[in-house]
Amino acid sequence: MLQPLVVGLGRSGSGLHLHTLGSLARRTAATGHPLVALPAVGCDPRADSLRLLGTPGEVTAVTTLEQALRYVDPATAVVHVCTPPRLRYDLLAELAGHGFRRMIVEKPLAASRDELDALIRLRQEAGLDLVTVAHWITSRLAGRLRRLVSGGLLGSLRRITVDQHKPRFLRSLATDGHPSALDVEIPHSLALALDLAGPAELRAARCWDLRCGDRGLPHLGGAHIELEHRSGVVTLLRSDLGAPVRQRSVVCEFDGGTATAHFPLSEDDDHAQLVVAPFGRGTAAPPTGVLDADGVPGIGHHALDTDGMPGIGHHVFRDDALTAFLDDVYRGFSSGAGGVGNFPLACATTRLLCAAREHCAVTPRAGAGSR
Repeated sequence: MLQPLVVGLGRSGSGLHLHTLGSLARRTAATGHPLVALPAVGCDPRADSLRLLGTPGEVTAVTTLEQALRYVDPATAVVHVCTPPRLRYDLLAELAGHGFRRMIVEKPLAASRDELDALIRLRQEAGLDLVTVAHWITSRLAGRLRRLVSGGLLGSLRRITVDQHKPRFLRSLATDGHPSALDVEIPHSLALALDLAGPAELRAARCWDLRCGDRGLPHLGGAHIELEHRSGVVTLLRSDLGAPVRQRSVVCEFDGGTATAHFPLSEDDDHAQLVVAPFGRGTAAPPTGVLDADGVPGIGHHALDTDGMPGIGHHVFRDDALTAFLDDVYRGFSSGAGGVGNFPLACATTRLLCAAREHCAVTPRAGAGSR
């Protein structure tokens, strides 16, 4: 078993990583094949004043890495780096100096091109087994989109449009971990677009301000990115962090139809939805009795699910992507396989994000609410 060390106990570290690790530890222990050793160690300078989520006894909170070393052995540890991206490289170098080698790093991987290049050198020189959080890519929903792209059911992929909207006023006002909207939701969708359509070049990028009462937060209202892939696919990524409602949707337009994917909006519900519609038939689900591609009769608009090629219609299925992602990563670390395949995509995503930041830095930013 491997013991987690979660560095950074904000929303990501405490609310997502620690919570999910506790569930994963209990679930795998119940099968007789435990994967995660508890208690996890949570490290944050504010740890003494934070209210950590999770079951009592499953987390030991400390304020420094030196304290963490009393409770965790680097040789059997997995470090979850959940600090803001601008603090990333120095922390990873310090962790490597203490002997930690297995690391899961929150997105984005680095805050600048120079930092990314330094991180690539550090990974090689220190022999780090480094994985970037990419649960959108490893989700069941993304797997079905990949099968639609490669399987030809709707023809060739032509365009991807991703909408990631949510009201993020409180966190933006209370913290300064993310310098712009490019660093909040966009890394998830950017990685997914590269995974589905291949390498790309930046065509355009812009950010706008977040306005709340008499306060304005530069670059945190939202962001748009336009990409042109070498495959000919065009991608538009849109994220509005002042939206009144939540949305996490991906529309893939093919020669012969569309696939509209809806990712779970929060930990409150782990169901994803996928609507596959050929042109000329609209987006309605097939009538009862029409077979899905996996050979299971549809029941109303809720076609029963397996992981084969998705058929025409409206699919609803469980997709606890973060738990599945951490399960896969921990098993890879345990077997020695690690996250070799994850790193090149993380680097490509980071380089495009850096290009977008640079573009926005020299382009006059739009006013609040300019979408």
